[in-house]
Amino acid sequence: MEKIDEEAKEKGYVTTEFGRRRNIPELKSQNYMVRQFGSRAALNMPIQGTAADIMKIAMIDVNKKIEEKGLKTRLVLQIHDELLLEVPKEEIEAAIELLKNSMENATKLSVPLIAEVNEAEDWYGCK
Repeated sequence: MEKIDEEAKEKGYVTTEFGRRRNIPELKSQNYMVRQFGSRAALNMPIQGTAADIMKIAMIDVNKKIEEKGLKTRLVLQIHDELLLEVPKEEIEAAIELLKNSMENATKLSVPLIAEVNEAEDWYGCK
């Protein structure tokens, strides 16, 4: 964390594991509270930004595979680290396999990505 903070102050930005960059001009502010905000943002962005990048990669892959397989399944919504799909009953098994595979293989990390898939008649029932 100290390394991230030092690099952010030196460079003025931080990056995700995929190279997406966020400038953090607050680190050079004269105001202590603004600098502290910048420091917190610099520490959070590499983790939260990388997680967001992984979700985007998974979403693109899910959508691509739905189209390739000619399914009627639709990608409806992303909620933080979740994807919500609308799936015809006859496509449930294919959609579960497709979704789990795409999310768990969006990228390779030093720890495995594990996805849980739930099905229900409505969003509330998935919880």
